[in-house]
Amino acid sequence: MRSLEYPIKGQAVRIHVVEAEDDLPDFESFILANQDLLAHDSETTGLDWWNAGVGTFRARLWQFGNAHESFVVPVEKGRAFRNAVRWALRTAHRLIAHNGTYDLHVAQQCLGIPMEELAPKSWDTKLFAHLVDPRAVKESGPGLKLEELTRHYICEAIAAEVKGSMAAIAKELKVKKDEVWPLVPIDHHGYLLYAGMDPILAFRLYKVLKSKVPVRSWQRGLVSWEHRLAHITAKIERTGYLLDRQYAEAKAAELARQQERWEEVARREGVDNVNANAQIIAALQQRGVKLTKKTKKGNVCVDDEVLTSIGIPLTEAIIQAKKAKKWKATWFDRALGGQDPEGRVHASINSCQARTARMSITGAVPAQTLPAGDSYVRHCFLAEPGHVTVSSDYGNMELRVLAAFSGDPTMLDAFHRGLDLHQITADAAGVDRKAGKGTNFTVCFGGGWKAIVEQYGVAEAEAKKAVKAFWETYPGVKRLADRLQREARRTGFIYTGTGRRLPVDRDRVYAALNYFIQSTSRDITARALIELDRAGYTEYVRLPIHDELVFSFPREQAAELAEKTARIMEMTVKGLLVPVDAEIGERSWGSVLDLEASKH
Repeated sequence: MRSLEYPIKGQAVRIHVVEAEDDLPDFESFILANQDLLAHDSETTGLDWWNAGVGTFRARLWQFGNAHESFVVPVEKGRAFRNAVRWALRTAHRLIAHNGTYDLHVAQQCLGIPMEELAPKSWDTKLFAHLVDPRAVKESGPGLKLEELTRHYICEAIAAEVKGSMAAIAKELKVKKDEVWPLVPIDHHGYLLYAGMDPILAFRLYKVLKSKVPVRSWQRGLVSWEHRLAHITAKIERTGYLLDRQYAEAKAAELARQQERWEEVARREGVDNVNANAQIIAALQQRGVKLTKKTKKGNVCVDDEVLTSIGIPLTEAIIQAKKAKKWKATWFDRALGGQDPEGRVHASINSCQARTARMSITGAVPAQTLPAGDSYVRHCFLAEPGHVTVSSDYGNMELRVLAAFSGDPTMLDAFHRGLDLHQITADAAGVDRKAGKGTNFTVCFGGGWKAIVEQYGVAEAEAKKAVKAFWETYPGVKRLADRLQREARRTGFIYTGTGRRLPVDRDRVYAALNYFIQSTSRDITARALIELDRAGYTEYVRLPIHDELVFSFPREQAAELAEKTARIMEMTVKGLLVPVDAEIGERSWGSVLDLEASKH
């Protein structure tokens, strides 16, 4: 047995490294002595857990600990070590982990323990941290990563020296940081220290954060709610989405040809490398173009905004070449490179993200970056053989939430009677419906007349008139906005319709209404996923995207299942229904958008 010591604010913690099977009895004694509450973590060769068993992904270490002590077990050394970790995970009464759904995936893929077995007894410090303070570091918050939270709540030195050590190890081994994980020797001192500290830090974070979670969040059940939701989205991740490889390869090749054609145009115009700013600046200056915009560092700026404003063949070629390269890499190459052995891609669904807890989707299915209303990329993703894609989304969710919680009689009457709310706003302001619609959504999302001008192409005078008319027409909304702003000024926080506490920056109290609406709407989608899971429909869900869920249903039962799931998703908020409309397409996700487009 190898032992390492490291101080946390002058207090030594001990890391025990299991090296041989003879060391396992001591590890087992530790587990039994701490089985009521154990933190754990895994170290793996990468993040592609779906490739376990095909030689490209494996678990290397598994660590267990309390506030002062941890054990590191080298699971990659053989069956005895894997069995010991498997036994430990099953023996613990309560498990703590940071970003724990990842470790649940690893436990299932590498140890054969279904996540359904471990999830009910798992706490995730990332979820606790979000309930305490969801702000990112760039928003002057603590962040949600283990290193960031360690720095904020435990010890800055530990965050810098230990959690930041893998970058130094990568430099030592002369590899990139994202390449170091399968290459670092399993007995490397820095690697073992990094690994062994993880459960100790997670345990300490849990102790700190648990007491800081707002009482209202406990009373409203948000702690168990968020953990259940994380487990459900992990099951959706595990299922994955079938990829139409032929379509993706064809589009990737098409974009590669487009990139080459536009790069050739740029070369004829005097720029050999469309990514070389110096060449672009020189070529434009030779044409007499004056470049006045500067970067933050004070250099001449030639971003897309500048290039688009110039509007000559050279700048068009640069823009189009970069666009083709980016689309190919971001959407098609990423999906093709992220397939598992069965031809599925697995999104990373961050179930509780952003300040408002709004979910985000990253990885091989970057659903939130896809072109809005465009089927071009969505055709990559297929329902199961014999299935069709069904897209179910909420109708005017944010505006209905606003109406319900503001209690504004005009707005409520419009929804109850099926009137056109956008036309009501337009008529009140004496503008067209486009300006009315733009005003409703812009105000709902925290914007003013400038945003209406920029996003909807409305004239400045009309936009100002529309915003003024909005507040006069819906005084209940004004009262809600004022109340939330007063609350934010007084306490620095607001509470949403579900009891979630959200910090509001004192110089941006106008955003309080937007936070309230966005977060409450997110929780309606979250509730839908939980109710669908309770009814046994999670196996059919492929993606949750804000106010939309995408399903794969058997073709013969699609209409029936679409109707049943839509009714489960629907919710009545303070007497106002938030309805769901289900659209049945063909096999590809993109077919749903094509069908919608054909109706208009």
